[in-house]
Amino acid sequence: MPILIASRLLISYQTYDPTAGVYPTFMYDDILEIRDFYKARQGQQVATQLRPKVTDFWVRSEGCCNIAIGFATPFLWQDEVVSVLMPQRHGVLIWPHNQPVRSTLVDPHALPVPDVHTDRLMLVHALEFDSAPGRMLDECWRILDGAGRLLVIVPHRHGIWTRAEKTPFGHGRPYSRRQLRQLLQYHGFEPRVIKTMLFMPPMATGWMLKLSNSIESIGARWWPALGGVLLAEADKMLYAPAGKTSKLRPARPRARTSFAPQASQISQRY
Repeated sequence: MPILIASRLLISYQTYDPTAGVYPTFMYDDILEIRDFYKARQGQQVATQLRPKVTDFWVRSEGCCNIAIGFATPFLWQDEVVSVLMPQRHGVLIWPHNQPVRSTLVDPHALPVPDVHTDRLMLVHALEFDSAPGRMLDECWRILDGAGRLLVIVPHRHGIWTRAEKTPFGHGRPYSRRQLRQLLQYHGFEPRVIKTMLFMPPMATGWMLKLSNSIESIGARWWPALGGVLLAEADKMLYAPAGKTSKLRPARPRARTSFAPQASQISQRY
């Protein structure tokens, strides 16, 4: 019954317009499109549901280094991270607006961070859009401290949000639990936990958003397979699993170790 209800809701939410005969252009290839989603009421509700899990992930001791990769700003408080690294595929936005800028446009396969430098690292709206996710994870492994942890947020392949093309979760490469676990293990991470979240249907109607907290509680308890996103928290493995040599790549030129963004690379978008 819940699967049938979710399917009917998704049918009513399809992006196809039969009168026009075309699909609207929601490709989420530009950071402005993702920003606009989180400015809308539906995106704000998504951020509200996920932000507590992200907040609990960060280290707050003196001298710690927390970094986020991707479009992470809707899930962050300004004092939680040292820098937000935004992949060059989507572009970059200035963040925060009322303090020194901490957002930087980067090549996700050559991060401007020293080796073994980061205590906590989060990927959101990043891994599913990368053409070589393994190379991105290799860079994450390189910059994480030996006791560091990685938090990955990706669309859930079996969730209802992957069919919602008007949201960023309906684009890119979704993952199942097994696929995400294997990818992380192959590139030097041992998952602590992989859980599903975002059980409310991808609809922007007011009554549905008002019930989102109740839907999240019920969905997590009774229908975890319908969760729209996967949250995976993983530890860095300090040894190479037998037969897995993805870390043994030819040496690349060292990336810059400065967090300071270049003015020419920052888009003056508000």
